Amino acid sequence: MLQHHMWYCYHGAVETELRQCRDEGRDVSALEEKAAAIGIVEPVTEEEYNKVMAMVDELEALPLPEHPEYVEPDTLDEIHACAAPHREAEPYDKEALADRIHGAWIGRVTGCLLGKPVENRSREYIRKIAEADGNYPITRYLRGQVENPDNDPFFDDPNFKFNCFAEKLCGCSPSDDDTNYTTLALTVVEQYGRDFSSNDIVEGWLRNFPAWVLCTAEQAAFRNFLCHILPPRSGYVRNPFREWIGAQIRGDLFGYINPGDPCAAADMAWRDACCTHTRNGIYGEMFVAAMIAEAAVSSDIRHIIKTGLDRIPQKSRLKRDVDRVFAMYDEGLAFMDAVDRIHEQYPQEDLHNAVHTIPNAMIVVASLLWSEGDYTKALGYSVMAAMDTDCNGATVGSIVGMLNGAKAVPAHFTDPICDTLCTDIAGNARVHISDMAERTMKLIR
Repeated sequence: MLQHHMWYCYHGAVETELRQCRDEGRDVSALEEKAAAIGIVEPVTEEEYNKVMAMVDELEALPLPEHPEYVEPDTLDEIHACAAPHREAEPYDKEALADRIHGAWIGRVTGCLLGKPVENRSREYIRKIAEADGNYPITRYLRGQVENPDNDPFFDDPNFKFNCFAEKLCGCSPSDDDTNYTTLALTVVEQYGRDFSSNDIVEGWLRNFPAWVLCTAEQAAFRNFLCHILPPRSGYVRNPFREWIGAQIRGDLFGYINPGDPCAAADMAWRDACCTHTRNGIYGEMFVAAMIAEAAVSSDIRHIIKTGLDRIPQKSRLKRDVDRVFAMYDEGLAFMDAVDRIHEQYPQEDLHNAVHTIPNAMIVVASLLWSEGDYTKALGYSVMAAMDTDCNGATVGSIVGMLNGAKAVPAHFTDPICDTLCTDIAGNARVHISDMAERTMKLIR
């Protein structure tokens, strides 16, 4: 029912705002007791909703401290000042680019689909499903129709049965926020051009996006748009989810249309991200867009990741934790041992961690490093690591798809979807992935 829909009713908004304020270093001690009492309310009625939002307002009004360790600005000029020096664009192979762009689109769609049935499930849950189908380590889509010789009730659970498994596809990839946003970004740049503004992004959303399919930070920002609260305020007003993963899954198109130019890709991503996010939420989108742009001209995974990191503040929490993944790789840890450490730092049982930009970015980076750019390994690792599996699968797939091109994608990933993607974007309800790649090519200078 509508009044119980998790994101529509902002369940846990106060608890999330408390966590977010602590992450930002705000002193919440004076409001903790009051917030704890209100935080148990599920805002079903208008009165309850207003009570929750008033508490969120109080918490958001707490002053941001000067942090000695982290420097995390929101404006583009300040981010530039805290990032590595600007780098000129590198030439790209025009003959190879069409296949790379097509591969990136396929990678986003297939990576999303691989992780979709087990989004935010535990590593143990994912392993159990995969092993029951002889698919662990994961190398192909997960199936729900698996043998159950021990009559394990786990496989009779409706929450398991109704998930989006490969055998339930009807010749297309179903709509998902991880592909909706890439499609919407394409339509925005087609309509407004490469010099689109953040307000153009807002207009594109209002014209083309049904609010019902939005979650967390994006839904909070959409509400702000309708109340004439525009960027950058739309990214933080009554938005406890402002550093969650939503922006990190939206930057791909800006990487696609800036091959060899990670600086331009990251700047475009900032124009999008500041509509809905702040700080590390913004940096996640800039980071991914820059990596994808660099993957069009480089085959060195480590260099691609470093290039993405160069575009974000060097004293940010996101940079700190991605560097920790590099350290684990250089230490010689096995992939799942590194994943264990990520989960120790950010326990998935806490929803704030499971859908936060930083731990999911760590999984993206780990999947790229340990797979060494191998398409199948990279996608499998991104899902085996749990957390936000469809988001991470899509992002990893986009990067290795750009790196390897469409011709290198195994047929068992592409055949079930028949070059077809469903979306919730107006005018793009059912599209061919190859057509989306061709439309993207027309936006490249």
